[in-house]
Amino acid sequence: MNTTLRTRIALFIVLSPSFILCSFFMITPILIVLSYSLMSRDDYGAVVYKLTLDNYRTLLDPIYAKVFLNSFLYGLSNTVICLAFAYPVAYFVAFKAKRWGSVVLALILIPFWVNFLIRISAWIVLLSREGLINDFLLTLGLTGNPITMLGTPEAVMAGLFYAFLPSAILPIYSALQPIERSLLEAADDLGATPAQTFMRVTLPLSMPGVMAAALFVFVPTMGVFAIPVLLGGGKGILIGNLVVQLFLEFRSIPLGSAVASVMLAISMAGIYFYMRALRSFERRMA
Repeated sequence: MNTTLRTRIALFIVLSPSFILCSFFMITPILIVLSYSLMSRDDYGAVVYKLTLDNYRTLLDPIYAKVFLNSFLYGLSNTVICLAFAYPVAYFVAFKAKRWGSVVLALILIPFWVNFLIRISAWIVLLSREGLINDFLLTLGLTGNPITMLGTPEAVMAGLFYAFLPSAILPIYSALQPIERSLLEAADDLGATPAQTFMRVTLPLSMPGVMAAALFVFVPTMGVFAIPVLLGGGKGILIGNLVVQLFLEFRSIPLGSAVASVMLAISMAGIYFYMRALRSFERRMA
């Protein structure tokens, strides 16, 4: 038995447990959802095991198309806003914070240590008519009456921004941190202004992190459930809300599975284009 064959056998033995676990806990549920999306339901909500594409045809209805469009707009808006705020923060931590960088990173990570629902519920206290923000505005005399903030698109956007901003900061920071400082010094020695150095050196080298941050924000925003319900009152339905309603309220498991399958396809498409863009970037840099 040659060395190459022994190495492959050893690698197979080592990776087999992980592959089996991933297949059981990740691939199997996805296959179940995909199979349900090809079924139908009877008048009482029970699944009828008969193959059909009617669920996907139903999603072409303008009602569902509006939900997907609404989710896309929320996802795009939140991605742009998060990137606009995340890049300066990540740049500061990577290049300016020095010994305080670890402290700032810890402050960014603290929200991940608290339950997601608790963090979002805290915004109800802040945005309610009797909340801290209204008290602050009334104290300063900026408004004569409490402002209704909950149940508005602005409240949903505030919650989305708060929830996913750390997911944008960390990938950008990870891309900025390894940049050789000698490259920036060389650009300065060659007469480049700080703006030119940023546009021609720092930003291009950090683009993989920016693309990853966009992916980490855009896809979860489209599928989030709790934020539109708690802060928006369920008025602006996103894909996550639609899936929950179809499963629990309308007892339409096949149609809900079809929506979830479409969301999965969108996620996979995002990952595919990210990987292609990353490979193209690496080829250009090489």
